[in-house]
Amino acid sequence: MKRVWWYLSDYISHRRAGEAYRKCLALAGFEIVERPEEADLAVLHDDPMNWSDILDRYPAARTKPKVGFAVWEGLALPDVYRAGFALVDEIWTASAFSAEALGQGHARVKVLPHVVELATFTPEDLEWARTRLGVQSKGRYFFSIVDAINPRKNLDALLRVFARLAHSNPDVFLVLKQYRMSVSFGGGAQIVSIGESVSDARMAALHSGALAYVAPHRGEAWGLGLSEAMSHGVPVLATGWSGNMEFMDQRNSVPLRFELEPVGERMSRMLPHFRPEMLWARVDEEHLLREMLRLVRRGPDPGMCERARAVAERFSPRRVSRILTGLIREFEERAG
Repeated sequence: MKRVWWYLSDYISHRRAGEAYRKCLALAGFEIVERPEEADLAVLHDDPMNWSDILDRYPAARTKPKVGFAVWEGLALPDVYRAGFALVDEIWTASAFSAEALGQGHARVKVLPHVVELATFTPEDLEWARTRLGVQSKGRYFFSIVDAINPRKNLDALLRVFARLAHSNPDVFLVLKQYRMSVSFGGGAQIVSIGESVSDARMAALHSGALAYVAPHRGEAWGLGLSEAMSHGVPVLATGWSGNMEFMDQRNSVPLRFELEPVGERMSRMLPHFRPEMLWARVDEEHLLREMLRLVRRGPDPGMCERARAVAERFSPRRVSRILTGLIREFEERAG
């Protein structure tokens, strides 16, 4: 199986991860083809709810050996995934956490970690960041990439905690890079919202200047923003549950305490993937506040920052390409 058709989703995180996997294929000597007719293997990298539509658009892929790449942020498999799972021979996913849930609907689920690429930036990118954030920030800011309309990202908790911290620390800021949809919200002059498109280099500049990357999420299949921040040696404060624990531990980051609670009606009405009785995490906001205050008062731990940087080597394109090669070879042997 030397020729691979890797379908790229329009959804930003799927597409970004898919483009990185395509680079890994090229590193490993595989040929990436643009038409499924030319492929030995087809990979559908998108939400499983979309796999049937993809195959309708590219009917030649129906006759090919097929892998579906999917992720999930919870403990229980969404019922809406089951029909898509029946269309593929194997499923790949980014973390062991995600694999456990997806394995409830398919007999063959394999882990293919996301690629962590260290983006570089120039002095001009740093100057852009300083100008965009305002000179008053003086490098004392917390950073987060958020989807403000998605309760799973738990922006409400971050805003509550930061409001308490900001009350006694007027020189500390919260920088929020919004994606998918830019939402206006209150919070005063100490919150900087970035809704426009930002290059990888400028995003890296934002990461590099932060006191920490903060993500009190309710569940992640991986957490691309978290691993990206760690590659820059930035402390990551994130809920210590779900897919981000594939690369986070007590020595290289700050996994925040949490409890599990039902998802509830709001999220289940928003997305058919969720059922009200499903469980997700509720972060310990007091723990988050204490860790943010500690960073404000003492600064980052150099040893933790150095250990955080190691994720870029652990999940480098070179290493992930070897894992990907192994998965393709195993798939080929099973199919053969």
